[in-house]
Amino acid sequence: MKATRTRNALPITLVMLVSGAFAAAAAERPSMAGPEIRWETPAEGFVTAKTLTTYRAVPVSRVSDEQARERLDVLREATGTKGRFDGLKRIDGRLIFTSEEDASSVFDIDSATGTFLFNSGLKGYSDEGATRGLPSLKEAPETAREYLAKLRYLPKNEKELVVERVGGLAMAAAKEGKTSEPYHKLVTVYFGRVIDGLRVQGRGSRILVHLGENSALVGVIRSWAEVKPQEIDRDDVKRDDLILREIDRRLFRMADRAREVVIREAELVLFDDGRGVVEPAIHVVATARYEGPQRAKEGTEIPVDFYVPALLRSEAYYPFIQDAEARWPGGEKE
Repeated sequence: MKATRTRNALPITLVMLVSGAFAAAAAERPSMAGPEIRWETPAEGFVTAKTLTTYRAVPVSRVSDEQARERLDVLREATGTKGRFDGLKRIDGRLIFTSEEDASSVFDIDSATGTFLFNSGLKGYSDEGATRGLPSLKEAPETAREYLAKLRYLPKNEKELVVERVGGLAMAAAKEGKTSEPYHKLVTVYFGRVIDGLRVQGRGSRILVHLGENSALVGVIRSWAEVKPQEIDRDDVKRDDLILREIDRRLFRMADRAREVVIREAELVLFDDGRGVVEPAIHVVATARYEGPQRAKEGTEIPVDFYVPALLRSEAYYPFIQDAEARWPGGEKE
């Protein structure tokens, strides 16, 4: 298992198990029919903290139609959007404003949490050629932060906000059966979250900022709740053997026909379910290897990743629960 010490400094209360104890737990796992499962590097364990911390979202007031419209108007002004957002749909607690003038213009806000997606519209970016005045990959994060500060969308603890990556939108044109070189239309800054040295993953704790012509703001996605900590006793944390069994079960279910599965990494993170719960979990990243067609020299490799709750009494809503229920109020299956 790939140790996670180097990615982020862990809180003092989090330490790794000695390899011998972890190996003993792995050896006690019963054999199960399915693919061969092996770790890319020797397993060193998960966590032996005397206490762990989980977090709950600070309650917020429900967003009314009028308040949603006010927030939309602020975003329209910040982006210089002249088009009207006359359409309004209510779906599973979400208020979705749309524009007849530009089908890509949308403001989708969860009335319970305040999580929202805003896109001013891509109608002005549909022509061929690269967008003028796009910020550089180095300049974009600071420009995005400035917009968030102006809109008052920065988190209270700004140290938690970290740049995960900078990407964007590229397009290409096809003429006479030939495809042109891609040209850049937008630059997107992806912000994530770190709390007490642990990366936060999941549906929540993320902000995306889309930048366009002359570094103008084009769109924002904000799913970020202010949280308060709750200490958890070590007795409420799963033992290594329970976590290992759950990893096995998930892999057998997800890659039951694979020849073998190689676990690349098992990292302690905080999982934000986007519903108000942020709790410790193990993020498992693996590669499933399948036999290829007859006469093929090489097989097929498919990446696999999932989360294992680290708590015995987990309260978060994980993707595997969503898979079982197919759909949940306030969101859609990914």
